Amino acid sequence: MKSKKLLDMIKTSDLIIPSVLLMNYKDLKINEKELIFLSMLMSSDNDIIFDPVYFSQRLSFELNEIMEIISNLSTKNYLEINVKKENNKMKEYLNIAPFYEKLLLMIIDEEVENTQESTIYSTIEEEFGRTLSPIEYETISGWLNAKIDEGLIKEALKEAVLNGVNNLKYIDKILYEWTKKGYKKAQDVRKKQKKEPEEIDLFEYNWLDEND
Repeated sequence: MKSKKLLDMIKTSDLIIPSVLLMNYKDLKINEKELIFLSMLMSSDNDIIFDPVYFSQRLSFELNEIMEIISNLSTKNYLEINVKKENNKMKEYLNIAPFYEKLLLMIIDEEVENTQESTIYSTIEEEFGRTLSPIEYETISGWLNAKIDEGLIKEALKEAVLNGVNNLKYIDKILYEWTKKGYKKAQDVRKKQKKEPEEIDLFEYNWLDEND
């Protein structure tokens, strides 16, 4: 029912829901009605007069629904009710600056995460001289999800390239051996190799003929 209300609003109203909000509203822990209300506020002027009756009429929500939405968003620290004195009268305004800040932080966090991931994927593709397969992407994602440091992955990649092998299974075996020895960073490997040559038992296998 709520989704239908949202769809009707999109089709029939001049209300514009920003795509970034539409894609992330569930992660922000807001429901469809709160999404509609916030979108209306985002499309309004900077000074948003606190007028529940107007909000109710424009969105076709019951007045008690509007008050509940405002209360919920205030509790989540997405909006504030500020009081200003104008012509010797006190007026209430809605301020959604806190919501913009939280939305911006979410976007920044996603961009940082995507940049980090794309760096390791593109680095491996560049070293291998080819596009990675879907299975290879899943393997790399598995390393990242296991919290294996990107620097350690790149060090294992370097080891594979030096041995003339462009195979993720080879790199996976290196990472397995290193993590078993407690190596967490590329520096750990380098320090160990300075003391004594690193010998990894990768068992006998024709890695050059292996296709992922």
